[in-house]
Amino acid sequence: MVISGIKYIFKDSVKSRNIRLGYWLIALHNAFFWFAPWLLFIYRYVDIRQATILTMIALVTQTLAEIPTGALADLIGKKKTLMIAFLITTLAEGGMAFADTFGEFAVFFVFISLGYSFYSGTMDAFMYDSLVDEGKKDLYPEVLSKSNAYMGISTAVATLAGGYLFQFWGGLPFLVTGLAKFVGLVVTFLIVEPRVDTFVFSYKNFVKQTSLGFSYLFNRRMIKVSLVLILMGSFSTIAYEILDDVAVVDWGYSATGISILYTVALLLSIPLGFFYKQISEKINPIYLVVGGIFFLVLNYLFSPLINVTVWTGLFLIRDIFSPIRKAAITDLINRGVASNIRATTLSTYELVVRIPFVIFGVVIGSTMKDMGVRGFSVIFSLILITLLAIYWLYRVLTSKRL
Repeated sequence: MVISGIKYIFKDSVKSRNIRLGYWLIALHNAFFWFAPWLLFIYRYVDIRQATILTMIALVTQTLAEIPTGALADLIGKKKTLMIAFLITTLAEGGMAFADTFGEFAVFFVFISLGYSFYSGTMDAFMYDSLVDEGKKDLYPEVLSKSNAYMGISTAVATLAGGYLFQFWGGLPFLVTGLAKFVGLVVTFLIVEPRVDTFVFSYKNFVKQTSLGFSYLFNRRMIKVSLVLILMGSFSTIAYEILDDVAVVDWGYSATGISILYTVALLLSIPLGFFYKQISEKINPIYLVVGGIFFLVLNYLFSPLINVTVWTGLFLIRDIFSPIRKAAITDLINRGVASNIRATTLSTYELVVRIPFVIFGVVIGSTMKDMGVRGFSVIFSLILITLLAIYWLYRVLTSKRL
């Protein structure tokens, strides 16, 4: 089964130069050698509060840059936009290896996030338009599946290698990531600009689509579901963006240990995602989302009382369940939404769940610095439990009125 899966991933059934090169670009972009040891590296020069502010800066930059970078791709073409993306990340991620002050880190975080914004929407559009250009758009689901496989393999290999590279020199994982992006930059010169453009960006369309996304998420029929999805998404964003990373460091993991933990978590989480259809037929997706909240709370609520082995086990259980939780959120949003605003609604949801971290990022960093990571973990969990209880009370009361 494993061998047949590998053969499927690398089988060239599409027969397209752009698609083949696109797979390489996806793999090179997601080769984040710094993914495991990044916090250990910057901890040499900044404290936990400043590290939280840096992640907040990156998130704000990437969110705000999504709009103008989408417009640029339409104005100058996807090939040139991808060139810019890989050029910026080559310089910024390579430059991170030599940074040693908060100001330098902040500048590089901004440019790395800007580069990611240039890449994000453009890459998907490039792959799809390349297929349309060649009359093969029906093969997009297969291409998307293989793209995700290349992304997962690349991230897993780079994550594992990054911990070992860190042992030789703290900045080496960033430098090697920059080199991977440089190879990606070279590859962008080989791709061909698709002759078709399935979507032309305009600010008017963006505002209109986004307003429709908000309207759907918060309409009377959807509001009960949206509230718990946003609750889960907001706290998961905080965990993913900063809490998980500072927690593994606080528990005493080395760079190598973090890289092994993250790689194992990534590999274990992949198989369960394939069974979402069967699981969702037996369990209401809303309860799967609540299950995600339960595992998140369980992972952090008892941090001061447990040892590293128990915490690691809970972390892995939570991560294994993660694909089911993410699929349930997407499923619940997609149900009933018109196809012309489906992607916009999902994007709007992603924007909304980032807002709490953007607003409270400084407070979160300061609290972790003053109370310690495990003390903050308890507060984090209790707030989540309280909000979930309020939501459930609201759900019960409004149901009785009906």
